Amino acid sequence: MSHLPNEELISAAAGELGQAGASELGVIASLRAQGHEPEAVRAAIEQCELRSKAGIAWKPGGQTRQHWLLTRDGLEQASHPLVAQFHANLIVQSGVNHVIDLTAGLGSDSAAFIEAGLRVTALERHPDTAAFLAHNVPEATVLTRDCTEVDFAHYLAAQYTIFIDPARRVGSRTADGARALPERDPERWSPSLSFVTALADRFQIYMKAAPAFAPPRGWASFMISVDGTLIEMFTTNAMTGVHAVMIDSRTEQANVISTSPNPTKSVANDICIGGFLYELDPAITRAGLSQQVAGELGVSPVGEKGIWLFGTSSVPFAHARQYEVHDHFPIKDVKSRVAHLPGIAIKTKDSRRGLKELRKASGKRDHNDWAIVVLGSGASELAVLVQREP
Repeated sequence: MSHLPNEELISAAAGELGQAGASELGVIASLRAQGHEPEAVRAAIEQCELRSKAGIAWKPGGQTRQHWLLTRDGLEQASHPLVAQFHANLIVQSGVNHVIDLTAGLGSDSAAFIEAGLRVTALERHPDTAAFLAHNVPEATVLTRDCTEVDFAHYLAAQYTIFIDPARRVGSRTADGARALPERDPERWSPSLSFVTALADRFQIYMKAAPAFAPPRGWASFMISVDGTLIEMFTTNAMTGVHAVMIDSRTEQANVISTSPNPTKSVANDICIGGFLYELDPAITRAGLSQQVAGELGVSPVGEKGIWLFGTSSVPFAHARQYEVHDHFPIKDVKSRVAHLPGIAIKTKDSRRGLKELRKASGKRDHNDWAIVVLGSGASELAVLVQREP
């Protein structure tokens, strides 16, 4: 890429695209008629599209990134600004003030580090992406380099910490021709997990990974969700323990629940009409903290996968959806037990039942207020009719 996309042209394209009845082809023709080169117009239109997607994906935390230069792959891989902010806050606690971002991409995490008062050296191996990175995060020292080729002997562990987000979706096959999924094979990440753990012998490491990843022994794990959607597992050798992190994009606050050395034992209650089911935030479930939360709330874990809790009374808890129990029955009776309702949602995450199978058996369309929750399997399987609390 010889030149960066022109910001004035991007603004002009955005203005025309925002007009009533505007079409992309019409805007392209208009900009071409003004004498702009085809390649420049295409780049401007693409930036408008990607910024629109980023505005939706990152709202409201992406307000400071409205004029970033983006790529399709980079936008998909970039940390949500509020998640990046959480990463930065953890690193600040370490006391080290200079971060080496080994896989900086478009700079989402590097920008958060800068905003948190840290110095940043950002590495990006692709020249075009590195040019966008330098535009997006001008305060960082940007190096166009593969992190596996860096001589880390030049960096003192007391002064630097390392952040890394290994690429986990490469298309190459293994030597025997198999296409093992990279996200399930950390040695096929770029850089590999062994490269990361070797650095951990000298440096504090902070690493992003998929939620299913099991961190090295003795490393802390943070299961992170945004607005109830599980986003990532974040891990570091600078801390220990298991943590669930729930980020609310409306308040821009991150709430953390950590493993307790002496958790309160949960109570045992049978599901009954008039009680309440609680659908836990997936960060809590994935972190394995369902039992601990149940004990703290004075309610019971139900089902097989730690997704649901049950209590005989309503208990305020910000990190669970609450439903009032109206009925419970064997799943074979679902059609007759929901016949009086306008429709039902069907929640099967705790069971082995297929959604289509149950939708057909119920004879009901989807609905926002009423739901059937299927708990367990086999002899312990139970259908619970619930209504969502306001």
